Amino acid sequence: MKLNRRMQGYLGELRSRSIDAEPLLPGKWPDLTVAEVNGFVLLDSFRRKPSLRPADFDGPSALEACANKLLMEKMLDPRLVSACPLLLLTAGLLMAEAVSRKLAVLPGRFNVIVSYDGESCAVRFHKLRLGERWLSEDLEAYVDEGVLVVEAGPGLTPFAQLAAATAQRQ
Repeated sequence: MKLNRRMQGYLGELRSRSIDAEPLLPGKWPDLTVAEVNGFVLLDSFRRKPSLRPADFDGPSALEACANKLLMEKMLDPRLVSACPLLLLTAGLLMAEAVSRKLAVLPGRFNVIVSYDGESCAVRFHKLRLGERWLSEDLEAYVDEGVLVVEAGPGLTPFAQLAAATAQRQ
């Protein structure tokens, strides 16, 4: 697990407020079915209605990171979000955990990325490939948002690591 200082601050704020968001989050997540198609690992919802062309990207990881993007603000009641913006981050962490569980049945390793800036939260994922990078090596380069990256795949439990790491900091 890797995260930048901005995300550490957001997670600290989230822990200090003890937000119990699960009852406030939507009862139905989007379809998280994933499939490998022509070397790309994609959400089924994107695969059925593709809107991106592989030729427009530097490589498969870049296309996947754009195609496999889930915006939390589209899933929550805007009134709840305006009253408590950290609900977006909570939803993002829960979504990232759900995505990680789905990816655990596919071969290979994946980056699951949560980004949050206080007003928006996105969860993305892409397969890890030799010689390809989608994110900057230095997460501190993302100065306008908190970024958390966990590796997912068979045999990995990244969010157990996150829970342990956040408990140690308290």
